[in-house]
Amino acid sequence: MNQLQLALTGSAMRDIGIRKATQHANQVHEDWSDKAFYFLKWFVTRQHIEFMAEDVREASKNFVAEPPSKRAWGGVIVRAKKQGIIKSVGFRKVSNAKAHSAFATLWVKA
Repeated sequence: MNQLQLALTGSAMRDIGIRKATQHANQVHEDWSDKAFYFLKWFVTRQHIEFMAEDVREASKNFVAEPPSKRAWGGVIVRAKKQGIIKSVGFRKVSNAKAHSAFATLWVKA
């Protein structure tokens, strides 16, 4: 680990990772983040219950190209939160077995 990494907070490192994943997705699939964002906006207009990012990813299949990294969806979620489209209401264990029962944010339409 270099000195810059030691100086960064966990949140800053998360944001850098999200930004890199989103930029890569946009390089591989033109305007990926905008298409994914518009899908999320559509998704929440039809969603009347709590949801997780993994629910949006699953629903987006056949509508939005799969990004090289699922982390790219983090940028879409953050954008929607900042624009007041969704809000956090808690946490729940993810269903992805590879995530080892990690907790992730639970969202609702704002």
